[in-house]
Amino acid sequence: MAFAHVSLGAAELGPVAAKFVGESAPEKMRMMVVGGLAPLPPRDMLVALYQVWVANDDHSEAAGKTVEGLPAAVLDGGFADKRLPAGVLDLLGRKFARDEAVLRQVIRHPKVDDESLIGIARVCPEPICDALAENETRWLGCPKIVASLYQNRHCRMSVIHRMLELADRQDVDLGLPAMDEIRLALAVSGPVDESRDQMFKDIHTTEKVIEAEAELLDMFGAADVEDQLELPEFDDPDAEIYVGPLPGDDPSEDGDEDPELAALAQPAVREEDKQPASKESRMHQISLMRPLEKIRTALLGDKYDRSLLVRDSNKTVAMATIRSPKVRDDEAVAYAANRSLPQEVITYISNRREWVKLYTVKLHLVMNPKTPLARSMSLLGFLNRSDVQKVARSKAIPSALATAAKRKVQARR
Repeated sequence: MAFAHVSLGAAELGPVAAKFVGESAPEKMRMMVVGGLAPLPPRDMLVALYQVWVANDDHSEAAGKTVEGLPAAVLDGGFADKRLPAGVLDLLGRKFARDEAVLRQVIRHPKVDDESLIGIARVCPEPICDALAENETRWLGCPKIVASLYQNRHCRMSVIHRMLELADRQDVDLGLPAMDEIRLALAVSGPVDESRDQMFKDIHTTEKVIEAEAELLDMFGAADVEDQLELPEFDDPDAEIYVGPLPGDDPSEDGDEDPELAALAQPAVREEDKQPASKESRMHQISLMRPLEKIRTALLGDKYDRSLLVRDSNKTVAMATIRSPKVRDDEAVAYAANRSLPQEVITYISNRREWVKLYTVKLHLVMNPKTPLARSMSLLGFLNRSDVQKVARSKAIPSALATAAKRKVQARR
């Protein structure tokens, strides 16, 4: 969460809590609050514990632990106060990130801050996702809530579909990656279909994702006041980039591929990663998805998923995939060498400055006949002598490029 936590002023703290944790309060009374032993009403107990926690001193961690152990009666009593400070609500959202009953009260409280909702939306369980989506006025006014739900695998695809449609009708920019492609997919998506929710959920529920979520929730609850909670995207570091043929691929697309370049484009595959049946099953699952589902998978899935989606026959899906912020340098290297990708994807790669800085990407783009000729010509000048000779010998590239490479070879003699 990006909520800015600060100490409560006298008005928010209230006179009762101030006697225990105010500036002039005795240390003994402060310690009673830290231990959860102070004779305070629910609302005052919550704000007093928050005041100790937000001080970020030797007692803050203990105060946070006490908050986690508060009985439901104290929490319910605190939520009944419609003026409960936003900072207290944010703290409760952190400490009870796994507790649906508490989260439901946090998100429905009139004082809850938008930043708190953005953080909760990223990690909350399905029922809380549904409740957040139902508050249309709130998320239309704060589109980042939708962006968080979009990245939360627990948010049903049908819920996301409805939110995207309403935002589109209201002309609200959600700031999602590949928003142009999302709009194109929406136009042909048909009606919302809740019967597909389970299929989408199953694809994105893996053992590694579950483990990553558990670590994230632990980090969420243990964060200090000053910690910047930049919530990571789930990605499997051990996933491989699939470079084999897809159903329906045209073998002629590969043309005269240099075996050395092909080897460079393929990351090393460990023996334990070779699971043909499992990979074929996932490939089949993804092939059954609709464009809108595939585009979201490009953000939720791992690099194996992206290596399939970037080659999708639907160019809208392929472009949404290459625009995913999760695409890493090793993926860009492999994609630049792939002659079966849509030309629009290759053009996009050739215009991404941070990727073209990589020498291997330059080389693969020059050797890829789908790279715009003008771009290939400009990149040719950055290749070393031996690679220029490879370009000159290639029969799969435009003749003008091969001729230019031959001239460079002759000029360097």
